[in-house]
Amino acid sequence: MLNEMRSHVLGGGMVATLQKDLCLPKNSLCATQRFLSSSREQQDKYVPKEEAVNHEDDDILSQNLNFKQMMMYNEEDDIIKKLNACETSEQLLNVSEASLGQMQKEHVVQTIVLLWMFRRLNDVDNHRSILDKIEPLLMQYVEQLNVNEISTCYLYIRKMGEENSHPLLQELLTRALNCVENSDVVGLPALSRLIVGINAGRNFFTPMLCANFIRHLHAHVNQFCTDDEARMIAIIMLNLQPLIDDGLMSVFKQRVKTLIDNGEISAAKPKTIIKILNMLNMAVWSNRHMDLIRDLLLTIKPAINQLDANDLKIISRIYQYHMEPACLQEPLSLALEELLATHMSPETLACYVPFSQPNKRDTLTNAFKALLASADSWKQTNATGFLFSILRSLKISDTKVCNAYWNGVLNELNAVPDNETHTSFLKHCHRYMNFNNNLGGTYRHMALEKKLSQMCMRAIEHDVSGRIPYIFARLASFVLAYGHTPYSWKKYPNIILSKIINMADQFTVADCFLISRGLRISLEMRYRYQTPQLANMQLATIDSVLTSCADRVLADNQLNTSDLNALVRMLSNRKTLQNSVVYHKTLQKYKEIQCEDLNSRIMRDMSYNFLATNYIVPEVLEVMFKYVQNHYEHILGETVEKLLSCAYNLGYTPESYESLEYAGFILLRDFNYMSGLSLVQACLALCYYKTIPEELINKVFCVKFIQRVEDEIQMCYSKATYPERVLNIVMQLNRSVCLDFPEANVPWFQQNFIEAQMSKRPFVETPFNSDVKNLLTTVLKDESYFRCNHTTPYGYQIDFVINFDKNRTPLQAPAETTMLDRITKVAILLLKLDSFCANDLNALRGPDSLKIKHLEMMGYKVLHINEHDWNSKYMNAPGAKTKYLKCLLQISN
Repeated sequence: MLNEMRSHVLGGGMVATLQKDLCLPKNSLCATQRFLSSSREQQDKYVPKEEAVNHEDDDILSQNLNFKQMMMYNEEDDIIKKLNACETSEQLLNVSEASLGQMQKEHVVQTIVLLWMFRRLNDVDNHRSILDKIEPLLMQYVEQLNVNEISTCYLYIRKMGEENSHPLLQELLTRALNCVENSDVVGLPALSRLIVGINAGRNFFTPMLCANFIRHLHAHVNQFCTDDEARMIAIIMLNLQPLIDDGLMSVFKQRVKTLIDNGEISAAKPKTIIKILNMLNMAVWSNRHMDLIRDLLLTIKPAINQLDANDLKIISRIYQYHMEPACLQEPLSLALEELLATHMSPETLACYVPFSQPNKRDTLTNAFKALLASADSWKQTNATGFLFSILRSLKISDTKVCNAYWNGVLNELNAVPDNETHTSFLKHCHRYMNFNNNLGGTYRHMALEKKLSQMCMRAIEHDVSGRIPYIFARLASFVLAYGHTPYSWKKYPNIILSKIINMADQFTVADCFLISRGLRISLEMRYRYQTPQLANMQLATIDSVLTSCADRVLADNQLNTSDLNALVRMLSNRKTLQNSVVYHKTLQKYKEIQCEDLNSRIMRDMSYNFLATNYIVPEVLEVMFKYVQNHYEHILGETVEKLLSCAYNLGYTPESYESLEYAGFILLRDFNYMSGLSLVQACLALCYYKTIPEELINKVFCVKFIQRVEDEIQMCYSKATYPERVLNIVMQLNRSVCLDFPEANVPWFQQNFIEAQMSKRPFVETPFNSDVKNLLTTVLKDESYFRCNHTTPYGYQIDFVINFDKNRTPLQAPAETTMLDRITKVAILLLKLDSFCANDLNALRGPDSLKIKHLEMMGYKVLHINEHDWNSKYMNAPGAKTKYLKCLLQISN
């Protein structure tokens, strides 16, 4: 096997071979595809984050040490002394030229170390000249070098830009692999240098080339006891992720926890914490390590203000993804704000915006516009990614600003020759689809869509990336969504359909989600009013592929909560699958799955899925409320709001009200950082549970907060739907507080809003309503005995109101108010199917339950007719509905 590896070293042969000859078994190809991706973009919450190994730093030697203390040799040797005395690369060039004929292996290695150190200090004028003189000498000594010297030379020469095809690097790497294979235990510094050097440039399929490293790694993981060893092990595990099993990770985590407990890993050593966090935060396993990630973030908290800019940005990105622990919110916000004052850049602003308070949005928007207008901003590394994060976080819908950003992206794409793009443009596809989705399809940039579609089709048809399932799914998703292909008005490209069928067995949940999302967008934008016959046939074929993937995933005994959440989202994207057997099997899986990996991210995802599918799983909801109760100090208010809104809308009440009390505490703590809509929705849920703190009522019902909500409405994404949604929730909260908490003395100020809504939405009689109305007329003998579509003082709509006297005789609506104490007001509510949970037609949802409670408080006797029962087979028997109404109203004749 080692000989095979050596034969492919030239020119990065491992990847080259994979690309030229993709005759690998399906499982093997699927296993390699994720490792080959190199984008660092943070993906949508249901698309796995793409990770790449960070090669920007040496990572082996501490940056806190003076570089003179990091040299390989300190012997009393004349040449070593001269080399160590060099302060610049020019001095190093002079010494190396003067000593060229006398240099031994130690001198050559020391020269390379010094050259790399000067390069890191931006002294790069002479590095090529020195390398040209040193490399031939090093070639002579390769067989004499030990593994530490080999790893040092290989890593630093590689980082100085030498390609792996260079004969010297081939010899160094071959010798290094031999040493690793034949040695009992190779030291951590050598292993970590080698793995970083091998991964630099992504020229090799590292899991295959470095398989022998695992034996050495196991030995070190079982016995390391210092923070420096933990840091190097984290670097190795980061680079060898596909080879790390659960047992090895478990041992590593346990030893890290021990080092945290005894103070060996502390805020005084932030570099170690950051390296471990980078490794644990890889998308493939980050959800399984939330406890340790949280502990490490808590450990580094005292040092937040002392972190350098890069480390601060790393911590903020990790925190933003996991949204725990909450105590980091304020110190990170302050530290990033201070950094922003001195280092205004797309990256810094992107890190700060999610931590900013809503009242700073205008200032941040102006700063973003200035960055967009600056040519220097676009030249910075990953500028488009950071600018997009700002654009999305600030929820900017101004067409001019949006056009300025996407025009910049288009200019960047046009400036890159077609043969050099590879698949880096896919990050723009993903961002555009997310952005377009947030704006509800109201914003389109046709020129960019056309350019990206052409690039995707070219890759699908002619590039090897079009044969790798993971990459193909992303390419196909964009083309399916926006078209811009021949005959796109009537069908999807045949080649995409063909490849989806051929790759069906290799798609992961994330791949299928991408494809389903593309289909959803296409049906919302391209085929909104009518789906062509050809496209319908293609959709049926793709649905069968998605279904088979879902069945395959459900059969996996290792299915975790994150995969299940993604699977539900994938199936929900296709309306045709929402009544399928596999859809219901997937939702039922929530009742079986163990929530051992529960965290804030998973809680938000599950809450969204339950709310979107109207599916209730009391056991899971209870586990989430217990998590709030046990980890209240770590959970953010936005996360609590998602859970409260989900539980309220599904009509679920937690077993213990203690978790609701903690929820109120969290909302008060994070009040200034939450959006107005989130706060109002959370308060409405707490009102439903009768547990809203009086302090929270006072903070919401004040002029300052109402102005804050109005400002958010002015700045919102979708002016067509968002303002009305916010105002409607505010009205519901106002009504609930007035009725349930009269002691709070909050006035009713929504009557004008209700009247305006009624004038905009005239009553439309449904078949259900009409059927009940006709039978009521028959039962009561006269329409004057009941009122239809009655509106109460607090804005509740009642389908039918009937007044009865004390003898249960129906009365016409009384004209005298004095009679009100002698009659019974009966409110009949027609409850449609969506008034109940999808999987339990006896589980009345929160809004309808709250309506019934409030109507009873207003003096009504509330009866309700379930649409499911009304249209049942039994009720279709002659006279059954009439008999049902008489029984319901307790009318004997």
